[in-house]
Amino acid sequence: CVLKPGFSTFSEACRLGLPVATLTRQGFAESALLVEGIQDFAFHQIIASEDFFTGNWNFLHQPPQPPRQSQPVAVDGNAAIAQAIVSYLS
Repeated sequence: CVLKPGFSTFSEACRLGLPVATLTRQGFAESALLVEGIQDFAFHQIIASEDFFTGNWNFLHQPPQPPRQSQPVAVDGNAAIAQAIVSYLS
């Protein structure tokens, strides 16, 4: 699916190991940082909003780019937080 840069959509895609096809997002301060993170840690396609909205959908026929970093990002944050809470309350 094609996403706009956002914390929850990107983190969920990373957690599930799904490639991300994302539009650029003007006017969202964190957009550049989120897109850089996706480029570092997930298979991805970065699509200019102008291209997408003018019908240039050639990206559909291209494979996603590999992550720039070889070390994967941790995806077990929910379990780590839950375990920390259980440990604290025990």
